[in-house]
Amino acid sequence: RLTLVSAVALAALLTVGAGVASAHGGPGVRGASTGALVTQAAKELDVTRAKLKSAIVESAVAAINAAAEDEDIDADEAAELKDEAQDNLRVAYHLSKTRTVASNLGVTTAKLNASFRAARKTLALARINRAVENGDLTAEEAAELRQELSQARLPGYKAGGRGFGRHGGHGR
Repeated sequence: RLTLVSAVALAALLTVGAGVASAHGGPGVRGASTGALVTQAAKELDVTRAKLKSAIVESAVAAINAAAEDEDIDADEAAELKDEAQDNLRVAYHLSKTRTVASNLGVTTAKLNASFRAARKTLALARINRAVENGDLTAEEAAELRQELSQARLPGYKAGGRGFGRHGGHGR
Protein backbone atom coordinates (compact mmCIF):
# COMPACT_ATOMS: atom_id res chain seq x y z
CA ARG A 1 0.00 0.00 0.00
CA LEU A 2 1.43 3.33 -1.02
CA THR A 3 1.44 6.18 1.42
CA LEU A 4 0.79 9.61 -0.03
CA VAL A 5 4.27 10.86 0.83
CA SER A 6 6.03 7.84 -0.62
CA ALA A 7 3.83 7.88 -3.73
CA VAL A 8 4.75 11.52 -4.30
CA ALA A 9 8.42 10.69 -3.68
CA LEU A 10 8.28 7.81 -6.16
CA ALA A 11 6.56 9.97 -8.76
CA ALA A 12 9.14 12.70 -8.24
CA LEU A 13 11.97 10.21 -8.53
CA LEU A 14 10.54 8.83 -11.75
CA THR A 15 10.57 12.32 -13.23
CA VAL A 16 13.97 13.38 -11.86
CA GLY A 17 16.43 14.04 -14.60
CA ALA A 18 14.13 15.71 -17.11
CA GLY A 19 16.77 18.40 -17.56
CA VAL A 20 19.47 15.81 -18.07
CA ALA A 21 17.19 13.86 -20.39
CA SER A 22 16.56 16.95 -22.49
CA ALA A 23 20.30 17.23 -23.03
CA HIS A 24 20.43 13.59 -24.16
CA GLY A 25 17.62 12.99 -26.58
CA GLY A 26 14.80 15.29 -25.62
CA PRO A 27 12.19 15.25 -22.91
CA GLY A 28 11.92 11.88 -21.33
CA VAL A 29 9.38 9.15 -21.17
CA ARG A 30 8.37 8.85 -17.52
CA GLY A 31 11.58 10.48 -16.34
CA ALA A 32 14.00 8.62 -18.59
CA SER A 33 15.09 9.91 -21.94
CA THR A 34 13.42 8.16 -24.83
CA GLY A 35 16.85 7.04 -25.98
CA ALA A 36 17.64 5.42 -22.63
CA LEU A 37 14.24 3.71 -22.56
CA VAL A 38 14.66 2.33 -26.08
CA THR A 39 18.22 1.18 -25.35
CA GLN A 40 17.13 -0.68 -22.22
CA ALA A 41 14.03 -2.12 -23.90
CA ALA A 42 16.18 -3.44 -26.76
CA LYS A 43 18.25 -5.32 -24.17
CA GLU A 44 15.05 -6.73 -22.63
CA LEU A 45 13.82 -7.78 -26.09
CA ASP A 46 17.22 -9.22 -27.00
CA VAL A 47 17.41 -7.14 -30.20
CA THR A 48 19.80 -4.42 -31.22
CA ARG A 49 18.94 -0.84 -30.41
CA ALA A 50 19.11 -0.12 -34.16
CA LYS A 51 16.51 -2.80 -34.89
CA LEU A 52 14.12 -1.47 -32.24
CA LYS A 53 14.64 2.12 -33.38
CA SER A 54 13.95 1.09 -36.98
CA ALA A 55 10.73 -0.68 -35.93
CA ILE A 56 9.62 2.46 -34.07
CA VAL A 57 10.43 4.80 -36.97
CA GLU A 58 8.68 2.50 -39.48
CA SER A 59 5.60 2.47 -37.25
CA ALA A 60 5.64 6.25 -36.97
CA VAL A 61 5.90 6.65 -40.74
CA ALA A 62 2.96 4.24 -41.19
CA ALA A 63 0.91 6.28 -38.70
CA ILE A 64 1.81 9.49 -40.53
CA ASN A 65 0.80 7.94 -43.87
CA ALA A 66 -2.53 6.81 -42.38
CA ALA A 67 -3.17 10.29 -40.99
CA ALA A 68 -2.46 11.81 -44.39
CA GLU A 69 -4.75 9.29 -46.11
CA ASP A 70 -7.49 10.15 -43.62
CA GLU A 71 -6.85 13.85 -44.33
CA ASP A 72 -6.07 14.52 -40.67
CA ILE A 73 -2.87 16.16 -41.91
CA ASP A 74 -1.91 17.51 -45.33
CA ALA A 75 0.94 16.30 -47.54
CA ASP A 76 3.33 19.04 -46.39
CA GLU A 77 2.68 18.23 -42.73
CA ALA A 78 3.16 14.53 -43.47
CA ALA A 79 6.50 15.14 -45.18
CA GLU A 80 7.67 17.35 -42.32
CA LEU A 81 6.58 14.80 -39.71
CA LYS A 82 8.30 11.95 -41.56
CA ASP A 83 11.55 13.92 -41.64
CA GLU A 84 11.22 14.72 -37.94
CA ALA A 85 10.43 11.09 -37.06
CA GLN A 86 13.52 9.95 -38.98
CA ASP A 87 15.70 12.46 -37.10
CA ASN A 88 14.14 12.44 -33.64
CA LEU A 89 13.48 9.20 -31.76
CA ARG A 90 11.21 10.96 -29.26
CA VAL A 91 8.92 12.09 -32.08
CA ALA A 92 8.97 8.67 -33.73
CA TYR A 93 8.18 6.98 -30.40
CA HIS A 94 5.28 9.33 -29.74
CA LEU A 95 3.75 8.75 -33.19
CA SER A 96 4.36 5.00 -33.33
CA LYS A 97 1.80 2.37 -32.43
CA THR A 98 2.37 -0.58 -30.16
CA ARG A 99 0.92 -3.17 -32.51
CA THR A 100 2.94 -2.06 -35.53
CA VAL A 101 6.19 -1.82 -33.57
CA ALA A 102 5.59 -5.35 -32.26
CA SER A 103 4.75 -6.59 -35.76
CA ASN A 104 7.84 -4.92 -37.21
CA LEU A 105 9.93 -6.78 -34.62
CA GLY A 106 8.10 -10.09 -35.07
CA VAL A 107 7.01 -10.20 -31.41
CA THR A 108 3.65 -10.06 -29.70
CA THR A 109 2.34 -6.83 -28.21
CA ALA A 110 2.42 -8.60 -24.84
CA LYS A 111 6.16 -9.22 -25.20
CA LEU A 112 6.80 -5.65 -26.35
CA ASN A 113 4.81 -4.25 -23.41
CA ALA A 114 6.51 -6.57 -20.91
CA SER A 115 9.93 -5.58 -22.22
CA PHE A 116 9.19 -1.87 -21.93
CA ARG A 117 7.78 -2.42 -18.42
CA ALA A 118 10.99 -4.18 -17.41
CA ALA A 119 13.06 -1.42 -19.02
CA ARG A 120 11.15 1.27 -17.11
CA LYS A 121 11.71 -0.63 -13.87
CA THR A 122 15.42 -1.06 -14.53
CA LEU A 123 15.80 2.65 -15.28
CA ALA A 124 13.80 3.63 -12.19
CA LEU A 125 15.94 1.36 -10.00
CA ALA A 126 19.06 2.95 -11.46
CA ARG A 127 17.68 6.42 -10.60
CA ILE A 128 16.96 5.30 -7.04
CA ASN A 129 20.50 3.95 -6.72
CA ARG A 130 21.99 7.17 -8.12
CA ALA A 131 19.89 9.22 -5.69
CA VAL A 132 21.32 7.20 -2.78
CA GLU A 133 24.86 7.58 -4.11
CA ASN A 134 24.35 11.34 -4.49
CA GLY A 135 22.95 11.65 -0.98
CA ASP A 136 19.49 12.64 -2.21
CA LEU A 137 17.85 9.59 -0.57
CA THR A 138 18.64 7.64 2.56
CA ALA A 139 19.03 3.87 2.37
CA GLU A 140 15.71 3.52 4.20
CA GLU A 141 13.89 5.80 1.74
CA ALA A 142 15.44 3.93 -1.17
CA ALA A 143 14.37 0.58 0.27
CA GLU A 144 10.81 1.85 0.60
CA LEU A 145 10.83 3.16 -2.97
CA ARG A 146 12.24 -0.13 -4.29
CA GLN A 147 9.47 -2.01 -2.48
CA GLU A 148 6.81 0.27 -3.93
CA LEU A 149 8.37 0.01 -7.37
CA SER A 150 8.25 -3.78 -7.15
CA GLN A 151 4.48 -3.54 -6.61
CA ALA A 152 3.82 -0.79 -9.14
CA ARG A 153 2.14 -1.52 -12.47
CA LEU A 154 4.35 0.36 -14.91
CA PRO A 155 3.22 1.22 -18.42
CA GLY A 156 4.27 -0.99 -21.29
CA TYR A 157 5.35 0.39 -24.65
CA LYS A 158 3.06 3.39 -24.47
CA ALA A 159 1.88 5.21 -21.41
CA GLY A 160 -0.80 6.81 -23.57
CA GLY A 161 -0.57 9.78 -25.84
CA ARG A 162 -2.12 11.70 -28.63
CA GLY A 163 -2.61 10.56 -32.16
CA PHE A 164 -3.74 12.46 -35.19
CA GLY A 165 -7.05 14.12 -35.85
CA ARG A 166 -10.01 14.75 -33.63
CA HIS A 167 -10.21 11.35 -32.05
CA GLY A 168 -6.54 10.75 -31.28
CA GLY A 169 -5.06 7.35 -30.83
CA HIS A 170 -3.07 5.61 -28.22
CA GLY A 171 -1.43 3.05 -30.45
CA ARG A 172 -2.79 0.12 -28.55
